Amino acid sequence: MTYLLQFCGFSDPLQLFYLEQSALGTAPSPAQIPGGPIPSQALAPGAAAGPAFGGFRPFQLDDLLAWALDTARQRQWDPVVIQRTVLDCWMERAEAIRQWQRRLREEPADRLLVAGLGSQHDWQRRCEAMLRA
Repeated sequence: MTYLLQFCGFSDPLQLFYLEQSALGTAPSPAQIPGGPIPSQALAPGAAAGPAFGGFRPFQLDDLLAWALDTARQRQWDPVVIQRTVLDCWMERAEAIRQWQRRLREEPADRLLVAGLGSQHDWQRRCEAMLRA
């Protein structure tokens, strides 16, 4: 299977949480969260549909790779393929990644760079769902 790694832009942690929850199909409204958001690790593994999203600050290969491999384990994706996808993307998009890193340093301290990882089918379903909404 082929996986796609996309860099989506910048977000605050709460919006990233909602994005992660929407990928799981459990996006609560702010009123439904007494005391704040639940960590995404507390959700049932394997319940995910669509790409996985993660936030990074700083944006470094080690952190991106660790997140991707953890996601692969949770979603039962092939970790070797995921590792190759991340490393290939990092090498092929080196200049774009440097630009993302520079822009992240200019963002407020609470902002994260959001990345998404999923199969072509995951991304297709995500786009179709957005068009239906």
